[in-house]
Amino acid sequence: MRFFRQIGDLKGWKRFGFEVAIIVFGLGITLIAQDLISNANRARATREATDAVEVDLVMLYLHSSERLAVEPCRREQFRALADRLQRSDGYWTAQIPASINLHADTMVLPRVLRSPHRPWSDATWRALLSSDAAINMDRQRFTHISSIFSSAQMLRDRQVAAFDLAGELSHLSISGPLDAAQRRDTYAILSRLASMEGIMTVHGRQVHQALTEIEFHNEQRFIRFTSGDVDLADFIAKDVEIYGTCVDTTQFQPFIDDLNATTGMNFTLASPSTAP
Repeated sequence: MRFFRQIGDLKGWKRFGFEVAIIVFGLGITLIAQDLISNANRARATREATDAVEVDLVMLYLHSSERLAVEPCRREQFRALADRLQRSDGYWTAQIPASINLHADTMVLPRVLRSPHRPWSDATWRALLSSDAAINMDRQRFTHISSIFSSAQMLRDRQVAAFDLAGELSHLSISGPLDAAQRRDTYAILSRLASMEGIMTVHGRQVHQALTEIEFHNEQRFIRFTSGDVDLADFIAKDVEIYGTCVDTTQFQPFIDDLNATTGMNFTLASPSTAP
């Protein structure tokens, strides 16, 4: 009380100076509080953005695992078709395994080759880059994730081009005459397609390797699997059904180990003897 009585006794410049000091002190407290709130909001926005990115990274993890798993089958398809083209002598006999066109009702017309065609999404990453969240990310982590999405984008672009190019081999789904010039042209298309698919496998391997090394922070990154939006067992079973027992399902194991460790699930790969 004596302190406040002394303040009340202040006159003239002393009272003015005291009031100014009170105002400055109040402004300082306000600015500090606003800065703390802004920092907290930025941290929350960064965390939410990176959490969303990690959900997309999990799907890239799955798609890159699939790409490596079906690679032996893809090579087998290309080699078999190339061998038949080389041995064809004026007439082509169409031989398309029925499994190649399973679960592809939207295609309407059959294809002679099959490889995974997945949405290698980078939508959340592009959204993060357009926000302030990118500025607040650890530089090493930013570079690591950026390289993953860069490889994913290159794979996605080639995937679209390869899908279109594969359509130029549709005439091999019909038996009929095939002269030497047509055979050479067809073989050239197949060679271009094989190169594109090979490069996609390289990108898929890069993405897969980078994802096995990344440190995930979002404990809810497998939300699509725990909510039932993605059935992993069905996903892998369909690959085996389409491509055959040449699918190397062990390529999914790192993904499965992370899934089980993060969610508490106990998912196990089906043994080859029980595969469809």
